[in-house]
Amino acid sequence: MRAFTISCLLAAAAFQTAFAQVLIAAETDMNSTDVTNTTTTAASASASADTTSTLPILNSARVLVDNNLEVDGANYPFILLPDQRIAANGALSCSKLGESLYSAQNSSLSSVAKMLTQYAPGETEFWIGTGSSSSSYLSTCNTLVISKGQATGFRFQGIRYAKAPVGALRFAAPVAVSTSWSSAVDATAAGSKCPQLGDSPGGEEDCLFLNVFTPKLSADTASALPVIIHGGSFTTGTGSDPAFNPANMASRGQVVVVTINYRLGLLGFLERVDANISRSTLPGNQGVRDMIVALQWVQKNIGQFGGDSSKVTIFGESAGGNAIRTLLSMPAATNGLFRAAIAQSDPIDLPFNTADTSSRIISGEAMGLLSCTTLTCMRSQNVSAILNAQNTIVSNAINMAPEQSFLELIKPTIDGVLIFNNFDQLIAGKDGGVAKVPLMIGTMMNEANGFLPSLGQSTPMPATVFGLTLGTVLGYQRSLATIAYGPYTIDSTDPDGTRVAEGYFASDYLWLCPTQLLAQSYAASVGKPVYQYQFQKGYNPNRPSSDICAVNVCHGDDVALVFASPPLMNNATAYPWTTTDAALSRTSVEKVE
Repeated sequence: MRAFTISCLLAAAAFQTAFAQVLIAAETDMNSTDVTNTTTTAASASASADTTSTLPILNSARVLVDNNLEVDGANYPFILLPDQRIAANGALSCSKLGESLYSAQNSSLSSVAKMLTQYAPGETEFWIGTGSSSSSYLSTCNTLVISKGQATGFRFQGIRYAKAPVGALRFAAPVAVSTSWSSAVDATAAGSKCPQLGDSPGGEEDCLFLNVFTPKLSADTASALPVIIHGGSFTTGTGSDPAFNPANMASRGQVVVVTINYRLGLLGFLERVDANISRSTLPGNQGVRDMIVALQWVQKNIGQFGGDSSKVTIFGESAGGNAIRTLLSMPAATNGLFRAAIAQSDPIDLPFNTADTSSRIISGEAMGLLSCTTLTCMRSQNVSAILNAQNTIVSNAINMAPEQSFLELIKPTIDGVLIFNNFDQLIAGKDGGVAKVPLMIGTMMNEANGFLPSLGQSTPMPATVFGLTLGTVLGYQRSLATIAYGPYTIDSTDPDGTRVAEGYFASDYLWLCPTQLLAQSYAASVGKPVYQYQFQKGYNPNRPSSDICAVNVCHGDDVALVFASPPLMNNATAYPWTTTDAALSRTSVEKVE
């Protein structure tokens, strides 16, 4: 939606100067597709920074970008300073934001008037936000004002929901904090991500933060509320990942969206190696417990942001989808925390870890690598040592657990406290059953293809490898029957035919077939609507042209379409973002509930 704030034009007498004062070319917030109120007054539904120390002489600032999701719209954001000031003070305010003042010579009064009076009537999605009185100079005869519509969206970042899990709280259950709305809360910057390696290493143990994206600041009208749990094999990722930026979802879908951090890797999933260790000392599944506390925070506080705590939908992709399955598996612990669930690309055929697997293959190996025999010793280790031990375990996983070597070795554990059995057994009514809520679950057409290179299986792959793979996974007799049945015929004319066939098999085996079975059994068991989908179109401009996923619809290729992720769209070079992509993305973000 094309969003402009008329209040920034100020009074008619100072209009030409005022325009130069309030429009600043912005290059530091290219990923912001909402209007960000960086310093709103602290109240029941707002958060602010200390304007006297953080942003001198800056009372408020808003970031405006075009979020129509089309190719021509995502690259021209502005920071607006709505308060009237002289040019010198405007330049100083801009410098505090790391920007420079927009020159009055670059845009005359006539061009602004033309934009508002001639172009606006031709736009079907042209919004004019009015925070205060419009300039009396401008005629309203030909402008399009939608109920003096407010800004399209606000974000509140880095809100703490639990105490820092450091010192004696490392490996412990999260300790919830109460958020006070009686004083200012700095929610202008994302909190630290949890410690991790991978493509984006770093992070701090003090990482239990969440972010709230809302289309409005009023708490009077409650909105539906997706809570997004990021993926990353339970070892990487963050609730502030730009790829999962829900700004467009909030602003275009008119929903409140929450993204969360949770502890990862060994810090989030260390299991006790000795049954004599008390669960109160080492509860296990710490990362899952973080998710529960974050959802409890939502129940208590989301009304302050215009969200409806009775309309929470939990929503996750990849390991995030596994997390959704996990939360559905513990109805006693999650009762009343959500009303629906969406699981994207959950590798359902990979079960939860058993307590033995987690304690022996993961925790036991880690403690051995760190020369620790006690929890006290583990708490004394620096984070980098723990991450290095974790990396060694995952790297050596093919020797310890070949079937899990490339997908989520570290993951939730059947601990007998939160999780009592695997999801299929719980659906069948064992051990307390599952949460009974509507469910949407689905996959990509070629989920597994992107993982084949991680197994050293690249083109050209000998045809014999396919038979060996099926034999390893299915056993000799079942593999012969599968090959004879013929659903995975190798195209002899395709140099990459063996890898393509193996990708189809792995996608069906780990994702599609288990998803179909789960959808049917869950619907029959809980008596709630279940919606199954498969994406046969994807978008990921970061794939090299030689990648097998360049011509397939692979794991993660739905993220840009589902979230209308600005960073992914802006990186399109070899694979342009098309009008079809934009239309599909608009449909997605506007239909989330």
